[in-house]
Amino acid sequence: MNLPKIASISKKIVVALLGLFLVLFVGVHLGINLCLLRGDGGIWYRAASNFMGTNYVVKVFEVVLFATIIVHILLTIALQIQNLKARPQRYHRPQKTKTSFGSKFAIWTGILLLCLLMMHFCHFYFVKTGWVEGKYMIKIEQIVNLKQLLYSKDEPPAIQEKAIEELLKKSQENSLFTEDYEWIANLTASDIEPYKEVLPYFKPDFYNVAKDIFRVPIYAILYIIMFFVLGFHIVHGIPSAFQTLGLNHNKYNAVIQWLAWIYAVIIVVGFSSIPIYFLFF
Repeated sequence: MNLPKIASISKKIVVALLGLFLVLFVGVHLGINLCLLRGDGGIWYRAASNFMGTNYVVKVFEVVLFATIIVHILLTIALQIQNLKARPQRYHRPQKTKTSFGSKFAIWTGILLLCLLMMHFCHFYFVKTGWVEGKYMIKIEQIVNLKQLLYSKDEPPAIQEKAIEELLKKSQENSLFTEDYEWIANLTASDIEPYKEVLPYFKPDFYNVAKDIFRVPIYAILYIIMFFVLGFHIVHGIPSAFQTLGLNHNKYNAVIQWLAWIYAVIIVVGFSSIPIYFLFF
């Protein structure tokens, strides 16, 4: 792997810092996703998703986040390869070392987590980029504003008027208005195709994307597995990061380990409750 030639300890420090950043992000992500459980028809979740999708600071953060994930993975793999090269022949007998179970299998849980994350990106993030079809929504306010703009003209384009009226009629017939009457939601790619040029305001409807995915048992199970693997990674990763950064101490190592367990349990239970909720309720 042709990565920049930096010292092993420097790679470990970078991996530790990036890992802690990702751990904090997971907590923020959980807070947003728990809005799915409010039973309000996705009002809070859509508001949060719309903010995350339109705020320029968040958009820059997304780039930083993806860069962090990629660099964290590449450096971790590089360190694993470096360790294997340093010891090309395995011991004939297992050595009694203090290496934890998490340390021994962190690379494999990381690879499994990466595979499951790719599934997650296909279901959610790639919908936003347009690489994968999903469900879509449009803010009614934007349609009203466009309608008013058209009516302010002496000769409004008939095709735009017709498109707006058709979409509103179809939404009324199929009960596609959200409970707060702010969005037309649960639209498919074929639903929005005739109107995309006239109404370039469609956004991914992640609330209905989540509902559809988590109501499929196999996907619900795979996501729960992903959250458990993530929890395992956190339990190992937090103490390991503190140790790499020289922040561990015999007086409070046990506290760090317990905090890692508590945080991991919150993450696993919190995220797992979402597919379980949609699968059974």
